[in-house]
Amino acid sequence: MLSYDNIYWLILSAAFVFPLVIGILIMVKTKKMLVSFLVSLVVNLAITVPACIWWASLFEGFSRMFGLFGFGVTFGNTEVLLLFALFIMRKKTINPETVQ
Repeated sequence: MLSYDNIYWLILSAAFVFPLVIGILIMVKTKKMLVSFLVSLVVNLAITVPACIWWASLFEGFSRMFGLFGFGVTFGNTEVLLLFALFIMRKKTINPETVQ
């Protein structure tokens, strides 16, 4: 049986990996940065918002704040990393002759 801590880290991992993979796959397939970023954002929100509601319903005080802070940091880091990855992919698809 999984503890709350294990479930928390499993959700954090999913909230980090799934939006990145989905965003990159959409960018590879469509070559549209905005579409891939927005779909990834929706996937990230679909994972993070229910997880935050779940965590806030379990704990009070410092444990609640610490857990919600972790979800927020993961959300922000995922979106920033995806944005950088998409910019790099966009640049390489626009200027393929500059790739060495």
